Amino acid sequence: MEKKLSAGEEVSSYCTRCKLDLGHIIIAMVGQKIVKVQCRTCGSIHSYRNRETTKRTPGNGDRRSGAARKALEPVRTTIDKWEAGMAQAKGRELSYDMGQSFQEGDVIAHPLFGKGIVLRTHYRKCDVLFRDKERTLAAANT
Repeated sequence: MEKKLSAGEEVSSYCTRCKLDLGHIIIAMVGQKIVKVQCRTCGSIHSYRNRETTKRTPGNGDRRSGAARKALEPVRTTIDKWEAGMAQAKGRELSYDMGQSFQEGDVIAHPLFGKGIVLRTHYRKCDVLFRDKERTLAAANT
């Protein structure tokens, strides 16, 4: 028996801003159909997109060129690296604060980008791998 969903509950949906399948909060429904959701990561509000039912495969409505399809592959590689890094992370888990110092291996909980792993530290900066891509953040590192 399937659980009936209602507004305020969490579902997985493709986020049009983050370009990832992420947790969303249902904000509007028509009958039992989800129509609007809000991303828990970036806060954007958009139509519900269930990746499983709208997945495109070559020959199934996917009109992207070979180069365009290939351009999507690095995203999968980044996600794989992030998942492996999170599984191996032995550093402390900290909330991100640009006035704080970080060390390689620390796990950072960023309010916009989510969880990330510190890869490298520089003078007043650190490189952090998030689920979608690597970013350089301000930090108090000296």
